[in-house]
Amino acid sequence: MSTAPIVITGANGFIGRACVAEARRQGVPVRALIRDPLKAPLSWADDPEIEIVIRDLAEADETLPEVLEGAGAVIHCAATLAGDHARDTLAASTYLIEALVGAKVPHLVLAGSLSVYDVAGVPDGGTLREDCAVGTEGRDLYAQAKAAQEQQFFDGAALYGFALSVLRLGAVWGAGQLFNAHIGPALGPLVLRIDGGGSVPLCRRDLAAETLVRAATRSETDFGTGLGVINVLDDDLPDRRRFVAALKACGWPRYQMPVPLRLMRLIAAATPNNNALPGLLHPAILEARHRPLHYDNAMMHKRLGPVTMMPFETAMQSAIDHPQDDQPQ
Repeated sequence: MSTAPIVITGANGFIGRACVAEARRQGVPVRALIRDPLKAPLSWADDPEIEIVIRDLAEADETLPEVLEGAGAVIHCAATLAGDHARDTLAASTYLIEALVGAKVPHLVLAGSLSVYDVAGVPDGGTLREDCAVGTEGRDLYAQAKAAQEQQFFDGAALYGFALSVLRLGAVWGAGQLFNAHIGPALGPLVLRIDGGGSVPLCRRDLAAETLVRAATRSETDFGTGLGVINVLDDDLPDRRRFVAALKACGWPRYQMPVPLRLMRLIAAATPNNNALPGLLHPAILEARHRPLHYDNAMMHKRLGPVTMMPFETAMQSAIDHPQDDQPQ
């Protein structure tokens, strides 16, 4: 394992904070890149091996290579779910690549997303693996931005020669973030559970952090040109009914209404293409979230194992019982 520090961008985000904690658990020094110092967890101030660096990656900064200098790897978590994707995801990645090359950092680990896959190429009941096609036509802006971001790093690695590992995370969940769009829309105490079978592609926050840090701390002889593309998913993936049943232990939702996927497919197919309409009325978005699929994580176990797993209900109850304690200052 490398003893050089790792740089974690977006370090005070939901995934980034977990990566900082996991790296320190493993004894790895961290440079935590954040935009707002007031959002740094209190525990960081007590750890001399966590260096907090205030930077906005989406702004050109000639000093960024100095921040990265001497790092063994960068874990890139910084992105936006619903903000300015061109700025916070794509421009930030462009500037990071330039700084990475300038600082001669050997390895970039990207916190990618399962959303980049074109599920139209996988039949109902099929299994999604790393060799499935990527495609985001007709999809939401987040999926399009994550696919474009991946391509930025693939192009950068090919041009400049740094090692690249892309971990495509499932729907990341944990304390403080239990629900996800693969279940269906929520209306107050009611969840419309859009269900045609298949599994919910979950990735526990701790699993995301464990695999990202493990990828980043591989020795150069281990990662070579990078670990490639790896899907990161829990072993015990529930169906939608089982997911909602476990979620109810937190007191929400009070009610659920099952909506057959076949009905939603008919509605989406008959709905005019209009970006102002809800995403689920767009066939490509509906399929990405609700197509009845199974998900393979064998590559994760092969390249990044052993990893910590637990039964779904145990993980859900733990997330409900133990809310986040790494609160900002």
